[in-house]
Amino acid sequence: MNDPEKRTCPFCAEAIKAEAKLCPHCRQWLTWKSFRHPLVMTLTHAVPAFGMMVAMMMAVFSISENLGNPRPYYSEFPNALKIVEARMNWAQIEKGPCIYLTGILTNTSPVTWRNAEFDCRFFSVTGVMVDAGTGHGYFTVCSNDDAAFRVSIAPTAPTNTYASFKISVGDARNAKGWY
Repeated sequence: MNDPEKRTCPFCAEAIKAEAKLCPHCRQWLTWKSFRHPLVMTLTHAVPAFGMMVAMMMAVFSISENLGNPRPYYSEFPNALKIVEARMNWAQIEKGPCIYLTGILTNTSPVTWRNAEFDCRFFSVTGVMVDAGTGHGYFTVCSNDDAAFRVSIAPTAPTNTYASFKISVGDARNAKGWY
């Protein structure tokens, strides 16, 4: 092709005007300089919009986490909830044997706590740990107050190997949280 006003489309090999940005035959964009080019439009509009959506979602998740468990966290008061006394009881339920740990919990901090997580360890007569479990207490303990608790643990060792136990509070949520 020798006509200076014409050129060949690299996609469909048809003759088109030299200054054409879009091939009239195959509808392919021939230049990157146009804002109407699909890739340029995606890079200038969709990518920033996606980035803004991700930033907004991260902000919403951060706000919802603060609503669910606001400061102060239990890790800032590691010994705030103390177990005054506890007992181990066995029960036979539909699923098999179950260990119930019951007792009294004292809150020595100025913060009201709820949904305590208990770390339970069970030992044999010789002092060897035979089992461990985590139990949850769905109750609230007001500041400088006591509350009764009951935690159920499904045993994994034979029932005759359990001689003693240790129970402690591993975590709790601030009662000011919404959920």
